[in-house]
Amino acid sequence: MNIREFKSYAKARLEKDREAPEIRVVISSLLAEFAGIPHYWYHTQEDHVLTAGAEKALMEAVSRAAAGEPLQYILGYVKFGECRIAVNEQVLIPRPETEELWTRAKQVEGDILDACTGSGCLAVALKKASPCRTVFAFDISPGALELAQKNAEDNQAEICFFQADLMDQGELEQAANRAGLRTNSLGLITANPPYVTEKEKEYMKDGVLSFEPHKALFVPGKDPLLFYKPLAFLGRKYLKKGGILLAEINEMYGNEISLLMREAGYSDIRIHKDLFEKNRFVEAKWIQ
Repeated sequence: MNIREFKSYAKARLEKDREAPEIRVVISSLLAEFAGIPHYWYHTQEDHVLTAGAEKALMEAVSRAAAGEPLQYILGYVKFGECRIAVNEQVLIPRPETEELWTRAKQVEGDILDACTGSGCLAVALKKASPCRTVFAFDISPGALELAQKNAEDNQAEICFFQADLMDQGELEQAANRAGLRTNSLGLITANPPYVTEKEKEYMKDGVLSFEPHKALFVPGKDPLLFYKPLAFLGRKYLKKGGILLAEINEMYGNEISLLMREAGYSDIRIHKDLFEKNRFVEAKWIQ
């Protein structure tokens, strides 16, 4: 099978659920990853014959894509900031919005705690951008932490990971103490907690619902601010005076999260929009 024949086969398998531009990205990415084919060969070297091993790997990858599996899981990684971040079904796929959060977080000075770290993309990319800063990170999921530690090692980023549940303050404090995190010592806390409500499921893509971990996506119950209450408490305990809490939020609850932060004692509270002009980030300063 040559590249032209593979393109024809893959398009026929994928065109039911994808538009032409997305199909081209998928095919080109699969050729690059599993056959070592440069992207520009997509049009210029269509007669190039694939090896038997590459053909087999590509067929398997197309079958996974046709079943709706996200391209990032098939490839096994994403580019995030200056890093290559491994991903699997234990963690959410980092979105462009989270990379925006990284861009904002880089501008804040001081040591860092990344809550609900998932793949570790934020923690790893922040450490790579500022090697002299101490970075802590935690997650409730052992599988996520294992992958985050791998990402730190692969990107030569020294990070202190620990397992903890954001909703269990007693357990979190004990785990943080064992990790060496001290009260009022941080300049920055970042977080991308679950913030999608159950009622939003009907508007989400099947690939997200079928493959990405629901525990990292959805807020259990009916309280959309569930994870922001302990997050505010976390900042009160570990941020030094003038330290910043910076987190992703559900676009529909910016006002409510601002009020929550104000009542928790934060100042200079700002809701920032993402590239799609949606309320996506809360920034709050701890001054007490």
